[in-house]
Amino acid sequence: MRDKMLIDIYIMEVLMNHSSFANRLYQKDIIDYLDREYNLRVSRNTLAGYVGELREHGYIAGERGIYCVRRFTNIEIKILINSIMYSKAIPGNDIKKIADKLNDMLEPQERNRLRNTYFINNANHTDNEKVCEIVEAIDKAIEKRKKIEITTCGYDIRGNLTEKGKRTVNPYYIVLEKSRYYLICFSGREDIEPRRIDRISEVKILDEKRLEINQIEKYKNQAFSIDKYMKESVYMYSGANERVTLKIKKDNIGDFIDWYGKEYSIVEMEDENVTVSIRANVNAVYFWALQYGRIAEVIRPATLRDMIREGLQEMLLKYEKKT
Repeated sequence: MRDKMLIDIYIMEVLMNHSSFANRLYQKDIIDYLDREYNLRVSRNTLAGYVGELREHGYIAGERGIYCVRRFTNIEIKILINSIMYSKAIPGNDIKKIADKLNDMLEPQERNRLRNTYFINNANHTDNEKVCEIVEAIDKAIEKRKKIEITTCGYDIRGNLTEKGKRTVNPYYIVLEKSRYYLICFSGREDIEPRRIDRISEVKILDEKRLEINQIEKYKNQAFSIDKYMKESVYMYSGANERVTLKIKKDNIGDFIDWYGKEYSIVEMEDENVTVSIRANVNAVYFWALQYGRIAEVIRPATLRDMIREGLQEMLLKYEKKT
């Protein structure tokens, strides 16, 4: 016999598992489920009292047949499941657990249809099983405005994560970019930098107060904007941000907007091309230009053009060799 002090919880579990707006339960149905699934016997009068309380507080609804009032709609839950399904930021085992919990929040008729399709075993999830606790520790440090000591890790040639070293950093933000968690921090170099959280194996919160962003030399006279930083650092590389001019095929402007957004200025319009100007991380634009070289050309700065030319020459030498 279950504890009758928890009867309201059992009633809610029955309604969560078996009811929906389209499939409402009557008192007899609930009494049968309580008996069959919880070995709990209640009278109609007792049940009516609990149902009245739950309805009054907005947990259930319906007069002729009742159903559980859910915080999320079916489509909202499916969107959440799809959002984490291919996440590179979360270990595969954790994704399965989270997806199962979200699946249980769906209305009963929707669960079985989704359960066999939402998890892909060979998706590119992180191997770092401590990501969630690392995110939690960093979040606490940010809230307390404390420095942290991080132990970094990386893959060896056999694909195993191994520790690389320790470093003390000032943590400011946790962001999600390209399905990966990053820590935006300052480690004493010239500027703020991103660090992949799945490349951190340990976090120790220190007693020492962190250095605030407005105390960093670069930001003493200019405010730091995380929104601006994210838009300028599409590949999450550290390094200088500069004004960059690119010529892009008009038909492919959408590929550019997908990465850099709409905050660009048009410098020149031609029949087939448009020349735009953005402020962005130079290292990030370098790799973007290599990836999209067929549709885009960096016009300025000259130093970036030189970097790209040298990179392409090195690539060409490799592919000119016969294997």
